[in-house]
Amino acid sequence: MGLTVKVICDACWRNLTTTNNCVDYRLALIVQGLPHESGLVTNMAISPPLDEDYYFCDMPCLGQWMELRNSP
Repeated sequence: MGLTVKVICDACWRNLTTTNNCVDYRLALIVQGLPHESGLVTNMAISPPLDEDYYFCDMPCLGQWMELRNSP
C-alpha cells in the first residue's frame, strides 16, 4: 500500500489532499532556486524566504494567511 501525504490549508485548515467527483485545485506557495546562467556561481550566505511549503484553498485563504503572518 502506498504512502498518502495529507495536505491541509495553512489558513483555514481545510483538507486539500483529494477531491471527490469534480475537478478542484489548491494553491502552493513554495521556494524554488533559480537556475544558473553559467558554470560560475558565487556562494553567498542567504536563506530562503520561507521555511517550508505552504498550501491554500484559494486567494482569500492566501490573503488571510499573509495578513496573520505580517501582523505584529
